[in-house]
Amino acid sequence: MKHLRIIVPVVATVGLTVGAIFLATWLVGLVPAGTWSELIKAGIIIFVIVCALVIIAWSAYFTYIIRRDIEAGRTEKEE
Repeated sequence: MKHLRIIVPVVATVGLTVGAIFLATWLVGLVPAGTWSELIKAGIIIFVIVCALVIIAWSAYFTYIIRRDIEAGRTEKEE
């Protein structure tokens, strides 16, 4: 059970990273050739990376809040 606290976030982060890579590759492949194509591709890649980082940060904060509330509930029951 102790290892679960480490394994679940690592698996989720790896899954999100792999998903972001596949999403960026797929979206970049949809951009037609043209004058602005390289800028659009770069924008897509930056957008996908920023979204992935925001999701990871939000989930870490959410996990922190849940853990804090659970621990606060435990201390109230012990009193």
